[in-house]
Amino acid sequence: MTTHAQHDHTESNPVELDAWHQHPAADGLPQTEHGSHANITVLLVTFVTITVATVAFSVIIAVYAINQMNNLLTEREVQGLAVVAPEAAAYKQDALAAQTGYSWTADGAVMLPIEQAMQLVLQESGSTTHQEETPKP
Repeated sequence: MTTHAQHDHTESNPVELDAWHQHPAADGLPQTEHGSHANITVLLVTFVTITVATVAFSVIIAVYAINQMNNLLTEREVQGLAVVAPEAAAYKQDALAAQTGYSWTADGAVMLPIEQAMQLVLQESGSTTHQEETPKP
């Protein structure tokens, strides 16, 4: 059995110690902690909340970073094509314009926007399963 000896305070001025830290010998040793007692439920809820918030924040930052990286890559791709091959960039721009607008072909036929042409093909085939998607700029 281990016995606890009372610690003697070797302070030069015992008046500096307040009654909170001094215990009579009748209190016995070891003394209980003064102050807080941990509530496991509150600690667990706090831990889970902080963990979930940290993971959510990390996911939001990751999604934002990936989106920004994709935007930069697309921008550089467009700039790179215009710098490296201006003819190819002009052809690509003309092709995109032809897909989204009306024009005449060399043999006198009318070219429709691609979305409208797809709708007409679906109507002619009798299918109604295609849902119109709006192109994203």
